[in-house]
Order: sequence, then structure tokens, then C-alpha cells
Amino acid sequence: MAEKFLNVGASKIVLGDTTGMANPYQVKQLVRLFYSQFGDNLPLGLHFHNTRGLALANVLAGYEAGVTHFDASLGGLGGCPYAPLAVGNVCTEDLVHMFHEIGVETGINLDELLSSARTVESWFPKSLPGMVMKAGKRSELARNES
Repeated sequence: MAEKFLNVGASKIVLGDTTGMANPYQVKQLVRLFYSQFGDNLPLGLHFHNTRGLALANVLAGYEAGVTHFDASLGGLGGCPYAPLAVGNVCTEDLVHMFHEIGVETGINLDELLSSARTVESWFPKSLPGMVMKAGKRSELARNES
């Protein structure tokens, strides 16, 4: 399918795990296969849902395999109308926090992102699935422990 899109002029491909059933090993294998077939100069993005709680692990696996573009959603909002059991997308602020914790600069102000996520969460009758907006950043956790 990717080849058909490329043949008609697509300049980037985003592979999606819309049902949230992938695991990190599969992600690494698929990314390596994609790059071996199409070259690693072709921009590749990944889109993960957190149905089984593996979205961040899958993002990290994709990153370790060479991907640098990931779809995400504030607070982990989302779902899929044709996959009724799929939950929201990988949470933007959790993804940014993970990258910052492992030393990957994103250019995103995490504090402002967390503030926005909390604002969006206040618009809903139940809490959103984002974890960092609940638990705080590492520096906040360390401050509370002392």
C-alpha cells in the first residue's frame, strides 16, 4: 500500500496502529522492513493508540529504529470509530516527557503543554488518560519525596 501512495506522489508515509495491538518488537521489525524496502531518506511517521498500554513503548521502539515523527493527542484523547475497543492516541505530554527524560530535545515546552492538557481535561466529565499531568514530571516527584 505504501508503494502505491509513493507512486502517486506521496512524500511521507505514516503507519498506524489504530487498534492499539502492536508491540515494540513488531514496531522495530516493521520500521526496519519499511526502511529496507523504501530507504531511510523517506519520511516515516507512526501513529499509536494506547489500547493495551503499549503506545509509549511502541513510540520508543520506533524512535530506536530511526523514526522521528509521531502522531499524538493532548491528554490522550481520541479513539477510532471503526475499532470500537480502541482507546485514545498516545498522549502528547507523556510522549514529550518521555523524550525529555531520555535526553531527546523536542522543542516543546512541557509545562505549557501540561497546562493545556489540564485545561482540556476540565472540559470533560471524567479524567483523561494522560499520566504526566496526574503524576507530574520527575523533578516534581523528587521535590515531593524530600
